[in-house]
Amino acid sequence: MRGILLACLAAGLALQAQPAAQRFTLPNGLQVVHQEDHERPLVRVRLHLRIERGDTPPDRQGLPLLAMRMFVHSDAADLKAEAFDRLLEDSGLQLEAISVPGGFEWSLVARSRDQDRGLGLLADRLLRTIFDPMVLEAQRLACWRQEEGQDLLPYLRLQQVLVQDPATRPSIASLGAITLEDLLTFRAKVFRPDRAVLVIHGDVGLEQAKRLVLLSLGSWTTQELPQPLEPSFSGAPPTPAATPASQPRILATGAGFRIQTVSPRPVDLQPEAFDLLSLLIPGESALFPVSIAIRQDDLVTTLDAGTGTTWPEAWSMLQDRLAALRQRGFSPGELDQARSAWLAGRRLASLSAETQMTSSLIDALGRGTTPDRMRALTLDQLNAALRVWLDPRSLRSGTAGGAELLRTLPTP
Repeated sequence: MRGILLACLAAGLALQAQPAAQRFTLPNGLQVVHQEDHERPLVRVRLHLRIERGDTPPDRQGLPLLAMRMFVHSDAADLKAEAFDRLLEDSGLQLEAISVPGGFEWSLVARSRDQDRGLGLLADRLLRTIFDPMVLEAQRLACWRQEEGQDLLPYLRLQQVLVQDPATRPSIASLGAITLEDLLTFRAKVFRPDRAVLVIHGDVGLEQAKRLVLLSLGSWTTQELPQPLEPSFSGAPPTPAATPASQPRILATGAGFRIQTVSPRPVDLQPEAFDLLSLLIPGESALFPVSIAIRQDDLVTTLDAGTGTTWPEAWSMLQDRLAALRQRGFSPGELDQARSAWLAGRRLASLSAETQMTSSLIDALGRGTTPDRMRALTLDQLNAALRVWLDPRSLRSGTAGGAELLRTLPTP
């Protein structure tokens, strides 16, 4: 009990000592969130760049993935790719780039004494990367290998296929059609400071942060498109519920098989409903033996069936469990527990720099919530959000199992 009280006291003191995040915007439109923390001589930076649905032409699926790989593996400024990576390593800097739902993100960790160099190298990677046709061909092949997922375990390959929107999933044809001009056009359209949010956290004061960001990224301007863009992807109607004939199937070893479904996060799902459902849905005991988890913004439902269960029985069981949860919803007590857990987690967020940065970034992107809005959320609103998220028409489903089982499924 004493240990718990001391931990709570430490959390309370950390919350009181933690300065509020401060925001400013550069003249070029770049939004910046500054969080000052002198506990350690480190500076962390995270930059999020928004990608919109119409940025990729309909026959160029895979363009964002290929563009990201080009940024990671190309020369930057006057440095070859290998020299750039070696400079990062020799300087003790960590710079990573990843694709996230709805955008790209770069994260930088530097000692406070190296913050100028770190921000400068981040700017070089963002603004002065050189797209080389020779690099393009190598990364095009690497993209296709990544999409095939041949190095992944079968169950991970199944999930990788399902989490992608079929309308935007790359194919050999779409990757092969992407030209250097397509990449330059995509870069000019997407890599704009007014689409970016930068969070800087750590051993740096506000005025120093303003100077650093202005010197490194203040010259970032919107580029003119090198050529007219092709017609943008206008979106597709909601995908109907997957049928056995339309489900991806992945060959796997072993006596049993796995059925998996993915429910993408609805576009208009309220942030507070998302946060509470993220606490309530995973581990829901009423779904047993079906399990459900959240992977980024998707609900991933899994049923591992043994040799004594047929595929139709397993598919029916999974659908029945999801339908029961959708119809039953959550109780007032469950809502209160989830709301209390969310508030407790928010109070402890200051103990983790990465959690603070994530929270600030979500707020800056307009997807954050507040304790007042969380308290105002009603049970009816929560259960309505659950029903929308588990709408059978939005499910994407697939199966991984042995060749004999896969042969028994209807041929697409």
